[in-house]
Amino acid sequence: MLMHVVWEWADASEAGGARALAVFQGWKPPPGADFQAFYGFADGDGGVALIEVDSAATLARAVSAFTPWLRFTAKPILPIEESAGIAGEGIAFRATIG
Repeated sequence: MLMHVVWEWADASEAGGARALAVFQGWKPPPGADFQAFYGFADGDGGVALIEVDSAATLARAVSAFTPWLRFTAKPILPIEESAGIAGEGIAFRATIG
């Protein structure tokens, strides 16, 4: 499952930022989490990642080390061709209901 993950600082203090960066230096993604894109926002507010995960538990493992400092929002995403096709199915279904 491909996930769009955004994080923002919950603890933007200098000490919190320093500790989060120290933890990040020793961190590795868990098995089953393939980071396909990984970016920090230019304004320093947080960042975004595209992560292929094998389960919700794997996603939780990927972010759990950083929850004292960061707040995460994660949404499953689909290729646009697939999401557009599903939207079309929904439109077709609704058209059958009087």
